[in-house]
Amino acid sequence: MRVKLLILLIIILFIGVAAGTEDKKRARDFTLRDLNGKNYILSENIGKGPIIINFWATWCLPCYDEMKELKKLYNRYSNINLQILSVSIDDVKTISKVKITVRANKYPFKVLLDSNQSVYKNYQLSGIPHLFLIDKNGVIIYSHKGYKKGDEKILEEKLQAMIKNE
Repeated sequence: MRVKLLILLIIILFIGVAAGTEDKKRARDFTLRDLNGKNYILSENIGKGPIIINFWATWCLPCYDEMKELKKLYNRYSNINLQILSVSIDDVKTISKVKITVRANKYPFKVLLDSNQSVYKNYQLSGIPHLFLIDKNGVIIYSHKGYKKGDEKILEEKLQAMIKNE
């Protein structure tokens, strides 16, 4: 009887551990246009290197601070094929400011337009800035809402740890 109970407990423990590994959240696929009108499909870029997706808008002041730091991060890690996807959720009233903002700040990464906020809603977000770090398998390694000085250091630590594990 004890042996059966022990085997049952081991099986339950094994199932629990296996379920925990499956619990990792995959990034939801999307297609958005970039500033040149070209479609970007997330699933076609998974596996090429780490991906950071950052949701922002031209009217969001903390977004500018975060994007300034993302620009530095991009310049440090572009040699490992880091992709930064900066997804603007500006609506039809403010979308004309996106291209001007990108040029003025010389953002080197890809800027995508989500003017109807379909991707923003699909990711079930409730504020900006919000970013995600995605590994080569499309798994979200890190998610963070808001921005304050020092958040970029945490992101870089997560990125470095991810690079070491690949």
